[in-house]
Amino acid sequence: MRYTLRRRLLGQQVPIERRGVALVYAVFGAFIAASMVTVMFTMAGVSNKNSIVKRARIQARYLAEGGVEMGLRDVRQSIANWNDPPAGGTVAVGATNVDYTITAVGEEQILIDPSGFQTIVRPFEVESRVAVDAYRSSAHRIVQAESTPLFQFAVFYTNDLEVFPGPNMRLGGRVHTNGNMYLGSGATLTIDTNYVRAVGGIYRRRKNNTESTGNVDIRKWVANPFDPAQPSEFFRMNSRSQMGAVPNSSGYDSAFTEGYDHNGDGDFWDAGDWLPFGPGALEYWSPPAGYTGTGHTVMTGEHGIMQAMTPGSGSIAMYEAMESGSYSLNTGTGEFEYVGPGLGSHDRGYYHENAGLSIIVAADGTSFTVFDASGNDVTSAVGGAVTLVSVPDMRQSLSQPTRVSAVQVDVALLNVSGQFPANGLLYAAHYGMGTGVQAKGLILQNGSELSRPLTAVAEGAIYVKGDYNTVNKKGAAVIGDAVNLLSNAWTGNKGPGQLPAATQTTFNCAMVTGNYATVGSNYNGGLENLPRFHENWNGVPCNIRGSFVNMYESEYATGNWVYGGDRYTAPVRNWTYDAAFNNIQNLPPFTPMAVSVVDVVSW
Repeated sequence: MRYTLRRRLLGQQVPIERRGVALVYAVFGAFIAASMVTVMFTMAGVSNKNSIVKRARIQARYLAEGGVEMGLRDVRQSIANWNDPPAGGTVAVGATNVDYTITAVGEEQILIDPSGFQTIVRPFEVESRVAVDAYRSSAHRIVQAESTPLFQFAVFYTNDLEVFPGPNMRLGGRVHTNGNMYLGSGATLTIDTNYVRAVGGIYRRRKNNTESTGNVDIRKWVANPFDPAQPSEFFRMNSRSQMGAVPNSSGYDSAFTEGYDHNGDGDFWDAGDWLPFGPGALEYWSPPAGYTGTGHTVMTGEHGIMQAMTPGSGSIAMYEAMESGSYSLNTGTGEFEYVGPGLGSHDRGYYHENAGLSIIVAADGTSFTVFDASGNDVTSAVGGAVTLVSVPDMRQSLSQPTRVSAVQVDVALLNVSGQFPANGLLYAAHYGMGTGVQAKGLILQNGSELSRPLTAVAEGAIYVKGDYNTVNKKGAAVIGDAVNLLSNAWTGNKGPGQLPAATQTTFNCAMVTGNYATVGSNYNGGLENLPRFHENWNGVPCNIRGSFVNMYESEYATGNWVYGGDRYTAPVRNWTYDAAFNNIQNLPPFTPMAVSVVDVVSW
């Protein structure tokens, strides 16, 4: 007889064996629920581990890419400072060391564009490997290091470039800045080139205010702007007022980001419309209609223009701080002395180290020694070609009667002394450099003819007196903390309140010089005053054929730019790029390079 236990459940009787099954289901359900909780915790753990692995993978990848970028920086800096890149290096990022290697992977080549612009190309592979936790990643990049002689630019600035002349000014040749470019004129600035580049933006105004006067005309792109047979068409970069009713902050420039749709039809191609500056620069300064060729004259960082590395100011220093150097300062004499490789705190600057002839003025300022390329004392051999003098510089003395000490080189006498530097590099420096009238400098006089190509370098200011390199012109350059140009009429007799008259003078040389930044309302004088003047040049031509390079801020010749008074009045600026520099063979000795890196392939 089967016994059953009955109870009422929702009006039904449930047999005892079915209740047991329900209990089993309940227990099984609880097990399933517990299992699901366990699985969820396990999955959460797995997900967390996956997140950690993913984070480590991403971190390793980015660190590897960063290592490659550090390697590319080493490539740029090394080549810009006349060294081969290192085989590799290590950079610490937090607690992780990132290693990278640099390998040359091909032969050096020289590329020449249709206008003669020559670039030295060297290919490298940069590889970086990184381990983060248990995850490893690597990055590889094949690049071309492109070295362009700085003197193949009409104008090259490592910082902001400002051009705002009062009278008409014409620039021919390539114009580049690693910063922003500010353009304007009291009359018309004409830029006759196929190459206007700014790593930052290009602005149609003064840097220190919104002044936006005059005209700025820039040539439409042609393959060879030096060829008179090429079409010569210009498009005006409008000022704020020249834009008329079109809303703008400073004219047609990098701040004009929205464009202007005059008829509101949704495009920028109708009469009265203006493209935003990014695409507009490519459109408006493209080749003239019907020209067979493709290119763009005006480009900025918005178009991918990247920084070009140049040598630092340490290249012109007599001695620059260097870990494990070979020289140390003797505090007793105030001069550096050789102490042995790796035992010192300084090394010679690049130009001092490589000079074919160097002139070093002692700490007491009353004597100097002249050395040849082998370090031999040849002071007596140069005779009267080298003397100690002083020069009035009202910009440095702030119109006080004190004068700047200088070593003077009579180039005509040096030509016949038998000591003209065989490698074409002349260097001069003073111990006891300071600012103001303590800046000190080098004067080049009687330099109308050079016996061979010459680059003259000074740690302080350079003063070029009279016609320079005008007879049987050769590759020539002057490189210093500041470059001052003195006319043929200059006698050196100038005092406070006086402004001697200049006469027409010609300088055929490239120049590398310091400057300082425009800050607030204090204008630095712009490109038009990059070479410094000290006479009344009003209405008098100053003819320059060469290249204008600003690589650093002046460290010693720090007097502010001031116009008029006993400082100077501006010349008629007949300044042009020396197209002979398009051929590397015609460049001045030891021309510095602007180095950029172009990606070829990465993985």
